[in-house]
Amino acid sequence: MHRQSRREFLRAAPGTLAVVLCAPAVLSATRMRNAGGPHPTPRAGISAAKVATDVQLAKHSDAIATFALARQIPEILDGVRCQCGCIDGKAYYSLLSCFETPDMMAAECQVCQAQARLAHRLHSAGKSLDEIRKGIDAKFG
Repeated sequence: MHRQSRREFLRAAPGTLAVVLCAPAVLSATRMRNAGGPHPTPRAGISAAKVATDVQLAKHSDAIATFALARQIPEILDGVRCQCGCIDGKAYYSLLSCFETPDMMAAECQVCQAQARLAHRLHSAGKSLDEIRKGIDAKFG
């Protein structure tokens, strides 16, 4: 184990300080860039089979109604990019992924839930996938 001399420490300190101070800004910029990224192409044959059930959401009873909406429009949610940044670094494909088990990340994320409710409302109003994406981008992007 090498003990660092005072001179070595003082020489390295500015670089270390710069990394510590800039890291939050870099992470924030990455999250914003990823959140504003392109929407995915909906996968053929996608279904709500992996969306968490009411039983699986027992500890998240406030999310049950939103998950029920997600189960109604899996093909729409699969074509929408989650805009909250929560999926960064995870193997999520789309907003639908946030509602699927085993993670069911949307059970605790109010942004994911709000995006799904908006997508459902717009879909129910007869909006196309592109119009739904634009609506989500306008509100969350």
